[in-house]
Amino acid sequence: MSQLGMQLPGSQARRQASLNVYTGLLLVAVLALGAAVGVAWVNGVRVAPGGQPWKTHPASGPLQLK
Repeated sequence: MSQLGMQLPGSQARRQASLNVYTGLLLVAVLALGAAVGVAWVNGVRVAPGGQPWKTHPASGPLQLK
C-alpha cells in the first residue's frame, strides 16, 4: 500500500519533538538580544537627562552629560 501513497492509521509511531540546531541558535539569539538591551539601558542611564533613559534631551539649550 505504501507504493500508492496510502498509509494505515497507527502504522507509524509518532516522534516526539526534540531540540535541534535551530532551537539552540534561537536561544543564543534571544540571549544576545537581551544582553544588547541591557547594555543599551545602562548606557542610556548614563547619558539621559535625570538618569532616565526613556527621556530625551531638549531640542535647544545646553546638554549636560555625566
